[in-house]
Amino acid sequence: MRSKLSRNFALKLISVIIAIILWFIAIREQNPEVTRTYDNIPVKIENEDKFKERRLTLVDDLPTEVNISIKGRVRDLDKVDVEQLQGILDLSQINEPGEYRLLIDIKGLPSGVTLRRKPEVVIKVDNLVNKDVTITPDIDIKEATGYLVFSHSIKPTNTVEVTGPESLIKRISRATVSLKLSGVSSTVEYSLPVLLMDDKGRTVESKYISINPKYVTITVPVYPTKVLPVKPNIVGAPNENYEVVSVDVYPQEVTVSGEKSILEKMDSISTQILDIEGATADITQTLKIQKYEGIIIAPPSPSEVEVVVRLKEKIIRRSLLVDNIEMVNVPENGEIELEPTSVEIVLGGPATIINRIDPSSVRVYVDLASIPQGEHSIKVMADIPPGAELIEIKPAEVMVNVR
Repeated sequence: MRSKLSRNFALKLISVIIAIILWFIAIREQNPEVTRTYDNIPVKIENEDKFKERRLTLVDDLPTEVNISIKGRVRDLDKVDVEQLQGILDLSQINEPGEYRLLIDIKGLPSGVTLRRKPEVVIKVDNLVNKDVTITPDIDIKEATGYLVFSHSIKPTNTVEVTGPESLIKRISRATVSLKLSGVSSTVEYSLPVLLMDDKGRTVESKYISINPKYVTITVPVYPTKVLPVKPNIVGAPNENYEVVSVDVYPQEVTVSGEKSILEKMDSISTQILDIEGATADITQTLKIQKYEGIIIAPPSPSEVEVVVRLKEKIIRRSLLVDNIEMVNVPENGEIELEPTSVEIVLGGPATIINRIDPSSVRVYVDLASIPQGEHSIKVMADIPPGAELIEIKPAEVMVNVR
């Protein structure tokens, strides 16, 4: 009896085991293990802020999303909430520059679900450096007719400080801003972003490069022009024997530009001083045009002009009193009386000649040839130095009494 029970128990146990196995097989077939893929899982970067403390920085952009492949039973996979999935990239173990291959942990997977393989990313880390870079603006402003573009100014500074990965900062050769306009008739002012360039003119960009300041203000004055006559600034006087005939300037006009309020008050523009004190000959001199605050000479007008001061000798008149009237061809055995015995002569001619004539150098005489006795009115004659002109003798005649 007991042997029969023993045999039945063993058979029953085997049956139970077989049933359990069959149950697991059935369950497995109803809930198999499968693989699923999820795209665009967001990635969070941790401990990047510690890089600055170590004077380190990333070089290239890190991924903001990854694709993952997971495996598990269907029922477990059905529990996956995509909104809860997040990649974690921890940078805390990086202490020096170099290239690193890091695994991205995925959080938010339910129990029973595993990654087939962790996502992987290669990152480059570099020293964090900084340097000052000069801004060389690319400015091309075409003014409207009747206006002139002045030199631009940059505010707050013409240099920027750039900070970033050493390998990128070394590539930067200059900073620039670009402004191109045409038909401009008033001052322009723009706030422009600063661009970084390498020595081949290519832009150097990276989210890991910071620029301070990021923007600068470019001001380009544009003022109206005006044509003004040039007025030579002549001082002094020529030698007393000379006078100014004309003052010529070449060119006679120049174009200037500046603030409208200043231009409206200007009707000419002066040269530097030309001193002609004591001059006895024509003067030709190149003079700079006088500078005025807020005014410039507009190209192509020159900043210098040629001034010609032409002189001539003065033509003057001068009166001389001659006390000694000479008598020529006096009759023999005659007694002669003259009345008056002196005359005034008026001479004309170049001042340098007339002013040097002395009364003693003038011969005043009367010719008494063939004059009979009695009183006669005789014409007074004079010999004067060369270069002088006899204008008048006063009186023109004298009384001669021949006895």
